[in-house]
Amino acid sequence: MVKNIFASILSLAFILGTVGYTLNPFTAVAIAEEEDEEEEEDNEVEFTSAVITAESCAEEAAETGETDILDSCPPPKAFEGVEDIYDNPPKIVIFDVTEGEYYHVKVSKDSVYYSDLLEGFGGTIDGTGMIVAEKDGIPVVKFEEFEITPKPKPGFFKGCL
Repeated sequence: MVKNIFASILSLAFILGTVGYTLNPFTAVAIAEEEDEEEEEDNEVEFTSAVITAESCAEEAAETGETDILDSCPPPKAFEGVEDIYDNPPKIVIFDVTEGEYYHVKVSKDSVYYSDLLEGFGGTIDGTGMIVAEKDGIPVVKFEEFEITPKPKPGFFKGCL
């Protein structure tokens, strides 16, 4: 029995040696680091003029393909379904118009606050971030850097023509 096991190990070592496969722990670590870097690159997202809107409006825009819905989405829609608005966060998402997809936002002290999102509601956000999780089948993004452009107030362009 021991002879069979020893013979199997020797034949396996011979086969692996002739194929050119080596068991080098440093190579294995380098391969693992490359895979981690590829995963991080897959999780990176960049937004250019993504609309800050309510989840229900983004859902409707994604289903129908009509992005005009986002322009007329009122801020109270962000609180639809929220039982206690003082203890629970609003349902605000970022809608990427070019991709036709929307993302939840991971709010933290190192990133975006809900007050920033509410102030810029209806406006746009530019920035980069990482997909850190998934909530109800929708990716959650944590912004590393961002810039919010609020929606212009009504009458902003009066007198320009």
